[in-house]
Amino acid sequence: GKACKETCPRQCSSLTDQRKLQLFTEFYAVSYERQQAIILSGLEQHKVIQEKLGSQSEGTEQVVRSPLEDFRGKHKNRPHSIHPAVREGIREHILSFPRQPNHYSRMKGDVEREYLSPDLNLLRMFRLYKENNPASTAKFWLYRDIFKQQNLSFGQPRSDTCAKCDALFSKLVAATTDGERLKITAESELHHRKAEKAYTQLQADTEWAKANDDCHVICINMQGVVFTPNLTHSNVYYQRQLANYNLCIQEMGTDKPPTMCLWHEGIAHRGSIEVASCLLKWAETSFAPLVQAKERKLIIYSDRCCGQNNNWRVLNLMALLVSRGYFSQIEQKFMVSGHSFLPCDRSFATLDKRRKVSTLHTPSDVAEMIRGARQLHPFKVIEMKCADFRQLPDATLKHPPGFLITSMMWLKVTATDPWCVHTKGSHSLYEGWKHWLITKQRKNQPPPAPLFSTTYARAYEDPLPIKKEKHRDLMKMLAYMPAEAQAFYGTLECEE
Repeated sequence: GKACKETCPRQCSSLTDQRKLQLFTEFYAVSYERQQAIILSGLEQHKVIQEKLGSQSEGTEQVVRSPLEDFRGKHKNRPHSIHPAVREGIREHILSFPRQPNHYSRMKGDVEREYLSPDLNLLRMFRLYKENNPASTAKFWLYRDIFKQQNLSFGQPRSDTCAKCDALFSKLVAATTDGERLKITAESELHHRKAEKAYTQLQADTEWAKANDDCHVICINMQGVVFTPNLTHSNVYYQRQLANYNLCIQEMGTDKPPTMCLWHEGIAHRGSIEVASCLLKWAETSFAPLVQAKERKLIIYSDRCCGQNNNWRVLNLMALLVSRGYFSQIEQKFMVSGHSFLPCDRSFATLDKRRKVSTLHTPSDVAEMIRGARQLHPFKVIEMKCADFRQLPDATLKHPPGFLITSMMWLKVTATDPWCVHTKGSHSLYEGWKHWLITKQRKNQPPPAPLFSTTYARAYEDPLPIKKEKHRDLMKMLAYMPAEAQAFYGTLECEE
């Protein structure tokens, strides 16, 4: 509560915080009866002026000289009470199953969490308990409540796991000496700190973008393939379906909804050309070229997928956008592999939840599903056409000797020195920048800015043909689809 003033006659302000904590701990460590006795011992008696009860009735005043002992919760006549031995037996049965420690998450409460086999579940464990203890009267609700107290879960997260974490965990299990375990634990701790540093940087950049209108922070990620049509009859599980691709571009620190760039395998693939083309279209539709003396900064966060985000084509695109005046500076920061959960993944979770209750016959149905996935701030959908994908360059910039783009954690291109790319091997603000010359320098002349073309040819002149086996399976499913869907699949090209 509120601290007493220095003028308090009891001099409460003279008690230190440590002494207060000690008194608090000692008071609540004793029994309820002892607490009441302590309180009563500090009471002062004051004479109350009142008429005696006997003057108004024939009764006499009775005074309780010693309080009765509190027997609440101590009766032995409760027929449905659960004996402590039953609870302990259930706990021992739960802990008798093999467990694995958690070595992925470092969130509060997850570090000490252990995982049971994914083949188990609570009901199966309870049935095994009843088989081993047929005389036990314990119910499932009791088994479930005790299980929740053990900080256990079923199965370990196995999708998009970190290869380094898996390797370190295997080494830790195989280690035979304390020295080896200590060394592996220290290496794992350093690895996790690097992963946490990336998330800290994302939060800091997001706050900076909120406070500065000339700074924009985006996260990009590719959703898992969405297949159409999602029919419900059993034969569909044995037939190939059309693959739909969705690249999410989510701007942080604003109320703008995420942008979903959507296309299917009959239009384009899902490589670096597609990612760079989507980013170019997003930039051209979201911003106008800067006027002189204006500045605009873009920070891109992505995972380390080399075929999509971490490559020379995306770096060339960054230099291209700077040369065209859309931004004065572009940075790309990569998450640690296996620890690359981005805000885009939350949007994908919303889409997956909606997809499970939606009927999707064609890519147009997928686009409508995305638009209606949430009522507040609906997603923006860009349905990419074949003409939107451009053969953007991946070799305009010179590849400096010793420069390995997949080993860098931080890339930067600026308008002040466009002939250089600045890199860091970590997300640390204290690490110095390395400067790499990315244009060919002539003798006795300053390095020139990279020269980009004003236009680029289409990446695909014609729609991409579908594989013959997949096309045959799609034709078999036409009988289960409406006329509009049949018309769409009839236009797909097929390999010879």
